[in-house]
Amino acid sequence: MPKHLLTLTALGLATLPATAASAIPQSALRTPHSDAPPARPNIILILADDLGYGDLACHGNPTVKTPRLDKFARESIELTSFRVSPVSAPTRASTLTGRWNFRTGVPDVRPQSAQIDPAEILIAAPLKAAGYATAMFGKWHLGNVTAKTKNSPNALGFDETLTFAGSALRQYFDPPLYHNGAPIKTKGYSQDIFTDAAIAFIRKTTAANKPFFIYLPYNLIHTPLQVPTDLENEYDNLGLRDSTRKIYGMVRSVDTTFGRLLDTLKTLGIENNTLVIFLSDNGPCSSSKPFDRYMAGLRGLKGTVYENGIRVPCFMRWPAAFKTPATITRPAAHIDLFPTILAACEVPVPPTCALDGINLLPILKNPKGDYPDRTFYFQWDSAPVPRRGQAYTVVTEQWKLVQPCGMDDPNQAHIRAAYAELCRQQNRAENATIDGPARYELYNLATDPAETQNQATAHPEIVAKLKAQYDAWFTDTAKRWSP
Repeated sequence: MPKHLLTLTALGLATLPATAASAIPQSALRTPHSDAPPARPNIILILADDLGYGDLACHGNPTVKTPRLDKFARESIELTSFRVSPVSAPTRASTLTGRWNFRTGVPDVRPQSAQIDPAEILIAAPLKAAGYATAMFGKWHLGNVTAKTKNSPNALGFDETLTFAGSALRQYFDPPLYHNGAPIKTKGYSQDIFTDAAIAFIRKTTAANKPFFIYLPYNLIHTPLQVPTDLENEYDNLGLRDSTRKIYGMVRSVDTTFGRLLDTLKTLGIENNTLVIFLSDNGPCSSSKPFDRYMAGLRGLKGTVYENGIRVPCFMRWPAAFKTPATITRPAAHIDLFPTILAACEVPVPPTCALDGINLLPILKNPKGDYPDRTFYFQWDSAPVPRRGQAYTVVTEQWKLVQPCGMDDPNQAHIRAAYAELCRQQNRAENATIDGPARYELYNLATDPAETQNQATAHPEIVAKLKAQYDAWFTDTAKRWSP
């Protein structure tokens, strides 16, 4: 038995053996691709950490090995214009609430600025009230994780949790974790530990014939770059820097454990009626320099509001409802996951929830159907209190207004330096800095997704319109910080 499974036994999660299909009641099993009306679906929401759009082979990366994610992508609805916040905690706040992160009290990643308002309704709460078993295994980063804290995951709707304190796990092997708010010791690699906890929870709830919602926010591939040696060694003799070899080894771990999760669904006969969503919390970090990490032709890094900071992989597979794999190019964002998941589960949105996102089910089921014109806003200026006009973008289907400057916090100097170095290597001499006063850039995403041709001078009227829309959005969403 792998050492990390000893932890699950102690937690009361490893209640079924790996080949436990025979232990599951027949009423809980679903025949794959059955034409019978599906019961309420199970939901698995996977949020990788710092996984860039170009970190998958299916997105053109010639080096990385992601066979399970590639196969999943081919079987899924892929949203190729899916965007999130430039950094971790704001993305998590919006994903779990369906609201812009400023509304939730989470403007930044630092502990004092990553405390979600306990008055917010997270998606686990209405699902739990509707009879779902709810669990969270991985990175919280929205408040204290101890049991008595009002904004801990257990306090906000999750029945079962296995997580760690703070914004990042620093010890990936035998990590100190918290089980339902109490500290515990573990054995093994964090990616395996969190995945095995999810698999054990799936078996346990399926045996009880109960639908489940699992939020699986992995800490990989965030720094520190700690990875099993055998996974890193897969990228030997390719001329890659040590940091990139480690990053791709960590991607390999994500891919392998994701495959084990999918295999469990198939073994238990619940694959057909389980909605699996896979995405990342922001773009690639700056830990690989020079940048031999594949960027898929996108500009920027994590922490910037250029496309490589906010455009991420997003795949959704639900065979019972999404009959044919498809690619959707219409824009969507993290704020849409809350209403989409509730709609899939036929759980009404709580009347006190003022959502910013929309239900994507109609277009997921009919990718060629009607879809509204939408405008999205993303900002991160690394300040504990949001500052109007600092480091933001406004995105429509065609146009993108970028004001990239304003991250003047000394703690973010590495992001500014990494961006400048990336621009140098990509021969982007113009605007190779995100220091200094505000500047406004306008890109036609329909023809220039790499953000190489600034159209601001040619279209001042569009710049003025989008600036005004941003100003109204900031006034509305940042009300809690108004004097």
